[in-house]
Amino acid sequence: MKKIKNVLALLMVFGLVLAFTACSKENSGSPDSDTGSKSDDILPEFDKSYGIEETHLTDTYDVSITATGLTYTDYSATLSLRIENKSDTNREVYAGTTGYGCNSVNGYMIHDGYLHCEVAAGKTEEDEINFSFDELYAHGISVIADIGVGFDVEDDDYNHEHSGMITVKTKKSDEYDYAEDTYIKTMKGNSLQNAYGITIDAFSESVPYSEGGISLISQAVATNKDGDSRLMLEFKSEANQEIEVNLSGMTINGQEVSTSFLASDLICPQKRDIVSVSLSKYFKENASLENQQVQSVKFNIELTNVDSHSLTQKKSVTVEF
Repeated sequence: MKKIKNVLALLMVFGLVLAFTACSKENSGSPDSDTGSKSDDILPEFDKSYGIEETHLTDTYDVSITATGLTYTDYSATLSLRIENKSDTNREVYAGTTGYGCNSVNGYMIHDGYLHCEVAAGKTEEDEINFSFDELYAHGISVIADIGVGFDVEDDDYNHEHSGMITVKTKKSDEYDYAEDTYIKTMKGNSLQNAYGITIDAFSESVPYSEGGISLISQAVATNKDGDSRLMLEFKSEANQEIEVNLSGMTINGQEVSTSFLASDLICPQKRDIVSVSLSKYFKENASLENQQVQSVKFNIELTNVDSHSLTQKKSVTVEF
């Protein structure tokens, strides 16, 4: 069971990153040196000057977790943790898994940041969570104002507790403009194209869905340099609880290509989240679509809570480009 859980977690961690930045590591964090380029045409140098003070995060299922520091490498930001098991049985601590992906940076849900730490009864372990610059850049993030992490703490009998998202802030948070949608700003510029070879084939800021405190606020079709095309859906939560956004069924340019599950993602209160759906496989399976520009996409949205209980009825949504 543990091996399966770890594999699924790794798939979630790299899903959005690979959708945007596959095979482009050599350019990560290395902006174009042409000082004459427009600011939205190049990725800025990641600002590594902001750390954190030691902060106690949570006591979940008799496990005390403290953030002890925020440091940087050439490719990622690292949140260091001290994890103390105060119980008389073993505990396992998870973060960023498919079962409980509850991480964020600067108000965006982030699929990176996987953690699995085994802590024996009465013992303390040091561990860390890494956030790749690739995924942060894909959200328009080049400086960290805050990091949110949700922990899943489990015992040997698979009993567990969720911490909910806990946020630790850097000094940048005092001046950071959380109202700015940095993801949309990045999608409208050319920095992803120049840094990673990502083209934005279609983009819309329409709001075709708004129910249960969840709104679909932007939509895009993006293609990486390997030809993988994806539908990128930006959701925003005004809800007061964690909500699972579930997508199913798909029609592209009036042609039905799927009647089954597409994607699912957890979004926390007052956060934004980018849900990615592969389109390439449908182009390959339907020859008539292969050379067409995507003009419309229809799919279903259903909202559930963290216990998979329905909050809204399944609703058909059409996006026009």
